[in-house]
Amino acid sequence: MLIAEFCRQADLTRDAVRLYVKLGLFAPNVGHSASNRYQQFSDADLDRAAVIRTAQQLGFTLKQIVTFNREYAAGAMDRGRKLAIMRDQLEAVDLKAERIRAMRKYLRAKIAWLEGGERGAEPVFCRSRC
Repeated sequence: MLIAEFCRQADLTRDAVRLYVKLGLFAPNVGHSASNRYQQFSDADLDRAAVIRTAQQLGFTLKQIVTFNREYAAGAMDRGRKLAIMRDQLEAVDLKAERIRAMRKYLRAKIAWLEGGERGAEPVFCRSRC
């Protein structure tokens, strides 16, 4: 499929697809004649787009995804490496969750303080691990 159809099916912008091609995440077939230089994407590219989207939703950066893709392509992505990646990401997500809990706690306290007429000590946001 051509890039327009691929973008529609993968729910990606042309700019995102072009970036992913440049980074080596997609390797579309390209016509070799002077009259046909169109990129042709496959169902496998659609599957890869879904994997990329899932990885991003799990908090992996595009730089990490590119690195992992290269490791996978080189055959260096064994079960131990996959486990290490998942464990590291779980730790990062847990840390983010702690930070979000601290933000929620502060926001609730601040709202209560404002609704209570700003009486008493103003809540202070915990800047370190709470």
